[in-house]
Amino acid sequence: MEDLPEPNPVPRLTTSNRFQVLITYLFRIPWVTVTTLARRWSPFSTYKPPPLREHLFRHVMTCIGNNTPPGVGWIIDRNGDKLLSSTRYAHLRSQIYRPVRTPEFAGFWFCRGLSSEVLDPQTADLVLYQIHGGGYVAGHPGASAPEHLFVAEILAQQGISTAIFSLDYTLAPKATLPTSINEAVTAYDWLTGPVNKIDPAKIFVIGESAGGHLVISLLTALHERSSRSSSCTGKETPPSSTKPAAAFLVSPWVNLYTSHPRVLSLYWEERLFKISLDKSCDMVLKGTPSEFESVYGNFAVDNDKRASWKDILPAQTWVSAGSEELVFRYDIEDFVDHAKRDGATISLDIKEGANHTWQCAEASAQHSKLLAMKPGEMDSTLMAGYQAIASAMAGFIGGRNN
Repeated sequence: MEDLPEPNPVPRLTTSNRFQVLITYLFRIPWVTVTTLARRWSPFSTYKPPPLREHLFRHVMTCIGNNTPPGVGWIIDRNGDKLLSSTRYAHLRSQIYRPVRTPEFAGFWFCRGLSSEVLDPQTADLVLYQIHGGGYVAGHPGASAPEHLFVAEILAQQGISTAIFSLDYTLAPKATLPTSINEAVTAYDWLTGPVNKIDPAKIFVIGESAGGHLVISLLTALHERSSRSSSCTGKETPPSSTKPAAAFLVSPWVNLYTSHPRVLSLYWEERLFKISLDKSCDMVLKGTPSEFESVYGNFAVDNDKRASWKDILPAQTWVSAGSEELVFRYDIEDFVDHAKRDGATISLDIKEGANHTWQCAEASAQHSKLLAMKPGEMDSTLMAGYQAIASAMAGFIGGRNN
């Protein structure tokens, strides 16, 4: 059903929207760039900023998010034209960036093998289920396709064949929670059900920012469903029977309200980011049933309506954050601490001096370089953040097989 419409078509701009976008690009973005550089190099500043490219990228994206309609300003190769015509991947057109459209969910097969033959995901050593970020109001799978293909290449060098599916969930305000969670669960069932027959033990889920929240929501929903099934049948379902094997959470937005007490003392740059997040939170939770919101709104606090994290999370969970992403970091640390207390196997990797989803910002700046490289050509300095993620995945697989 690939001819079904995509869930998030580019919005049609009104005259007011066009004026808003024009003002943002002509005046607000240049102003943000100048003030960011001025504060960065001010002799009176005590702030230790991240690398320049990442610093500017984050502030410009925050400016766009705060001052343009949802979905506008994200220049994304939705059709994968750059990817499919690139020097590096043009020979793999039948295996990469293949759309999946069903009435219940949409997505893309980023990768179905890296050789001349299409890889059957059922026979792959690893199936990566990826969920993009964007505050639930923006983003598209195409924005992160190059780095995830690069991950598949790194794993292939270690003898691990990888298929990658990315969910194209419906964004707010068109859809609010729990719509995207239901889509994530349905797509997981499609991967593991009669269509693809993929063993959950082969599936790793990965999400960035809001995608991290959606990954945790997916895991929570799967556990709730399994518990309900056990109650109805009277038979206990093994906790690991429906879980993926591992989860990778890249700067996850674990608290949609960004309400941690320490967030109240943020410096100006983080306050601007919080304004954008608060707008996104309002849109994605508008009309969400209160009983649902109470379970899924904030994963950084204890909740007696939710099961133990040991039961919800997979056998291995890897979490990353930047030391400077103060809007997210404290909630991420609380989430990890609670999960460890519950007995879950979870690790937290905090990158000193880095900011929110620093791996994504680094990779985005290096897309052109990667796509211009010859097939199989490698660079040890390219997308170092995602190289580390690939290494962690390989380590999990190695530990599982030993």
